[in-house]
Amino acid sequence: MQHGLYWTLWRSAMRIDRIFGSEASASEYQDISGSLAPAILWDEFDGFRPKLRFRVNLPLPQLNERFDAFIGRVNREEYVTERRRESGALASQRGTRVEDDQTLIGIRYRELERDDRWSASAGVRVRFPLDPYVKGSYRYQRGSLETSQLTLRETAFWQNSEDFGFTSRIDVEHLAGEDWLLRWTASGTISQVSEGVRGYASFTALREFPRRRAAIAELFANNEVDADVPVRDFGLKVAWRQSVLRDWLVLELRTGVTWPKEEPEEPRKPSWALGVGLEVFFGTEDFEARPTTF
Repeated sequence: MQHGLYWTLWRSAMRIDRIFGSEASASEYQDISGSLAPAILWDEFDGFRPKLRFRVNLPLPQLNERFDAFIGRVNREEYVTERRRESGALASQRGTRVEDDQTLIGIRYRELERDDRWSASAGVRVRFPLDPYVKGSYRYQRGSLETSQLTLRETAFWQNSEDFGFTSRIDVEHLAGEDWLLRWTASGTISQVSEGVRGYASFTALREFPRRRAAIAELFANNEVDADVPVRDFGLKVAWRQSVLRDWLVLELRTGVTWPKEEPEEPRKPSWALGVGLEVFFGTEDFEARPTTF
């Protein structure tokens, strides 16, 4: 199944690109990458929630190496507004609303091999009514993981359902010893439909182990300044990832506890959670330690 998915995708990308006159060899289209991730999540607040996410990056050599096509079911807060780092293939426990998951298709431009990097993309949500978006980002990066790496990211976006908006995000990463990657993220997003600034903050500790295994823990908080409930939720998430049966098949187990609240009169109580998911990679043999169920 994994091989058939990879073969079908790169062949489809080649056929589409050759419609526009591409003469690139087949090997250039085989440089696709992506993942498919089904999961089942449960928490005391929402009960059982099956999830399915996928994402595929397709090269477009007819344009040039700076462009690629994108299709996937992703969290719009990670891909359109960029108020969070990409967490993987699955939605987070309580920080993500169901309506934040969108199937998007589009084209992306990225500068290559520069610390100060511009990127831009445009696409559409594949659902009626169609919901087009465009965005542009600038990333400023300094330092190294050994001494602490600072990344500032500014993103301007427009989406038909949210109008114009802007996100400022800061990421600080540090490699503690040779084992632990520590990361602090904070962002603020404002748009024409938001109730003040939508804030997000997290602290993540990630460790890789031999034989393609990893442990991840994250503290997070999610808020909207002028909303009826300014702090929507906060809590702790913990996950374990490891390859099973094949290098490209990763099992993830997660647990956690959050304190969600949606209405002012609603009591804030702890909500325990469990989850299990699989992630099928294609186009890459690298093991990715970042969580998919966050």
